[in-house]
Amino acid sequence: MKNRMNLIRGDWTAAVALGMGFLIFGAPPVRGQATQSSQSTQQPAAGGKPATAEQPPVNKEEEDAYKAAAALTNQQGPEIVSQSEAFLAKYPTSRYRSIVYFRLVNAYLGMGQAANAVTTGEKAIVENPENMDVLALESTVLPRVTSPNALDFEQKLGEAERFAKRSIELVNAMQKPEGNTDEQFATWKNERLGMAHYGLGLVAYMRGNTAVCVEELDQSSKIDPAPEPLLFFLLGTGEMKLQKFPDAQAAFERCAKDPWQWQDRCKSSVEQAKKAGAAPARP
Repeated sequence: MKNRMNLIRGDWTAAVALGMGFLIFGAPPVRGQATQSSQSTQQPAAGGKPATAEQPPVNKEEEDAYKAAAALTNQQGPEIVSQSEAFLAKYPTSRYRSIVYFRLVNAYLGMGQAANAVTTGEKAIVENPENMDVLALESTVLPRVTSPNALDFEQKLGEAERFAKRSIELVNAMQKPEGNTDEQFATWKNERLGMAHYGLGLVAYMRGNTAVCVEELDQSSKIDPAPEPLLFFLLGTGEMKLQKFPDAQAAFERCAKDPWQWQDRCKSSVEQAKKAGAAPARP
């Protein structure tokens, strides 16, 4: 996987199995192991903001601890959890807390620990309400793991919606940090904006608002450097409901490219979209 500026979103899409995939479709999709990622050690302050004079300087011990945790691959979930938890406890004012919290949430998701992922994300947001990284990620998690039968279902969807919108505001207001190229900064922004719009799409899906769901998922698919196959499956499903059959076919073709548990379902959906698009229009 390419080097990415400041924050790396690991492949945590197996977390679909924790909630939304089961609740909506009856069988959770499963993807392969997360791919290895690397990241720059030139991190912004918590929430993605550049370091300021008020922040304490980074000492060598803190820097080494951060680098050791950052060097772990996404497949090393338990090690990421243990080192991240230790780092957060030992360095309560570190400028790296945003990325450490983000990777910790990812690790919990990759390990199938949805409850820990949600509570860790909520803790990070309480600590720093402008943590745009965790805000974006949490907006994609809550719709997946909240049952429609839960008493707080709409409350959780409302939280996810607020998190996504706030992340979009913060990312769009972000200044390019020193030491990063225009390309790196654009990739960084698109990853976060892609996540946030995906979160809004998932919220709309769970609410049954097909038009908004399709609009948000389509926007996410166009800006996110690495959208997951489930996004395209949901996008195609929504476009079928809106009778946008050529668009649905294209979405299903995208979700059929990657090897994952629903690849065959995506392939069969391609044929369904083709047939629907070729059928005479109803009077």
